[in-house]
Amino acid sequence: MKCCIIGLGTFGTQLARQLSREGHEIVAVDNDPLHINALKDEIEYLIQADCTDLNAFHEIPVDACDVVILAIGEDFEASLSIAANVQQLGAKRIISRIINPLHGRLLKLLKIDELMIPEAMAAAWLARSLKSPDILESLELGGGYEIAQVVAPSCFIGKTLQDMGLRAKYDLNLVTIAKGRGQAALSSTRQSVQKVLGIPLPDRPFEADDILVLFGLGKDLRRMMRDHEAG
Repeated sequence: MKCCIIGLGTFGTQLARQLSREGHEIVAVDNDPLHINALKDEIEYLIQADCTDLNAFHEIPVDACDVVILAIGEDFEASLSIAANVQQLGAKRIISRIINPLHGRLLKLLKIDELMIPEAMAAAWLARSLKSPDILESLELGGGYEIAQVVAPSCFIGKTLQDMGLRAKYDLNLVTIAKGRGQAALSSTRQSVQKVLGIPLPDRPFEADDILVLFGLGKDLRRMMRDHEAG
């Protein structure tokens, strides 16, 4: 995916780095040369420009990008001006950071509906991780259903899918198993994914670095985790 990120403060810089690590093509734009210089060894396509000026976009391939992300910080007037510019230039998809409810309402008047508050997203993620530290990630699908990455409870180790009876006891389906590659910086229980093993066999014993990808109701997932949290 080709992503244009406008605004390289703390949030925009971290987003550019993460998307680049995941293999996306990044066009990163900011009007501050210090922000540009901070990424010069990491992001190939860096542009210093004041995007409140429509003429600045002659070297920014907005219409060729799959998504334009407005990661601008406190200056929501500049954000509105830039949003109007990228919309006028035919951006296929616009996602904008918002600073406050008024900012959000004004962006919606511009027909920009994909809005985010990074601080609120981070707070929600931290709250979930504190409540269920062994649930690495989850995707809500509606109707209470989720797909979640879960660190294999210690009591699973050496036992098989047949032994644990996830479907019979909890109505959970094991979609696949991923392998972790050690601890991540934010939590002693969090692991990043190294590889995916494919369709799990019912007689394969669970291993210590297994990350289970489970599908089912969120309440059943958390019931399973509570039942095994001391295991």
